[in-house]
Amino acid sequence: MNKRYIFSLCLMLIAATSMTSCLKDNDSSDVTYYDDAAITVFTLTTVNTYTTTTSSDGTTKTTKSTLSSKPVFVIDQKNYKIYNPVALPETCDLKHVLVTISTKNSGQVGIKSLKSDSLYVYSSTDSIDFSQPREVRVFSQSGTFNRAYTVTFNIKQTASASVTWTSVDAGSSEIPEDLYHDVAIEKTDNGFMLSTDNLKTWSSELLGDGEDASFLPTKQLGYITMPYTASINTDYELIAGVVSENDAFCSVWRKVSDYNDNAPVAKWVYTPVTDNKSLLPNMGGVSLVRFNGQTYAFGTDGRIYKTRDWGLTWKAADDDFDLPITGSLNIKAATDKYGNLWIINLSDENIWKGVITK
Repeated sequence: MNKRYIFSLCLMLIAATSMTSCLKDNDSSDVTYYDDAAITVFTLTTVNTYTTTTSSDGTTKTTKSTLSSKPVFVIDQKNYKIYNPVALPETCDLKHVLVTISTKNSGQVGIKSLKSDSLYVYSSTDSIDFSQPREVRVFSQSGTFNRAYTVTFNIKQTASASVTWTSVDAGSSEIPEDLYHDVAIEKTDNGFMLSTDNLKTWSSELLGDGEDASFLPTKQLGYITMPYTASINTDYELIAGVVSENDAFCSVWRKVSDYNDNAPVAKWVYTPVTDNKSLLPNMGGVSLVRFNGQTYAFGTDGRIYKTRDWGLTWKAADDDFDLPITGSLNIKAATDKYGNLWIINLSDENIWKGVITK
C-alpha cells in the first residue's frame, strides 16, 4: 500500500470538502452534506495463492495463481465487524490483498496502520495487509461522523486444528464484556423488552403476527447476533432459554434484522418444534456463541450443543474440542472480536481463553 499518511484525519476531510466546493461553484443549487456514513459492500477483488510441489528428484517449485472462487464477506452493522464465514484456503497471501469497498452517502474510507494510529486513504488498486484484523474507518461527507469496522479474513485451519487454552486473570483487559453479561426479557402487551448487558440498556422487541407470547423464554437465557449470509447488511439473532425451570427443552426464538434503507421492522418468531432429538435441552443456563465458524450453546450441565441451521435443530458437540476443565461443568461462554473463545467456571470464577491452533 502506498504510504499516504493522514494526520489528524485532515487530508480526508479536506478532500471531501474540496470536492463538494467545486460542485457548488459550478452549480448554483444547494449541496447536501451527509452526516451519516457506513460501509455497505466489502468485496474481495484479488488474492494470490502459492502452491509448492516437490518433484521426484527433490526439486521444489512454487506456483503463483489468483484465487478464482472468492468467499462472500458479510457486514455486521450492529457490532461493526466484517468477515468471511467461508474460510479462504491456507495457501492465500493475505499480506497483499485487493478489496472493493462501497459506502453509504459517499463516505470516505481510511485504513488504520498496523504500526500506529495513522490512517491511509483507501484505494481499490492498492494492496492491503489483512494477515491480521484491521480497522477500516468510514467518514461522513460533513466530517462530523465516523464509524470504525474490524475486518477479519478467516483462513482454513488444517484438519489437526485444536483449541489451546490459557488461564487468564480476572482483571485482564482482554476479557470480553459479554462474558459477564446476563440476558433478560420482560414481556409487554405487544412483544417484550430485551436486555443483553445486565439490565443496563433495554430494546423494545416485537413479535411476528400470530406468535404466542406464552412461549417466550424468561429464564436461563442466551442471546447471539451474527451476520446473515443470505443478505447484505442483515443480522440473524437468536434467543434461547426456558419458560419454566422445570422444562425439559429450551424455547428458541429468532429474528432477521435488515439494516438496509426502507427495510421492514424485524419481528421475532418462534422456532417450530420438530422432535425431541433435535431440540436444545434445558442446560441450566445458556450461552450462545459463534466460534470457529459454528454456532454453539454452552450450559451449566456440562454439555455443548451446536446448530447448523440457525437454531432450528441442535446436536451434541462435546467432541468438537476439549475444554480446560473437567467434571461437572458450570460455565458461561463468550467470544471476543478476534473470534477467540472465553469461558468462566462459575464454580470457582477461573477464566480461560481458547485459541484455534494447528
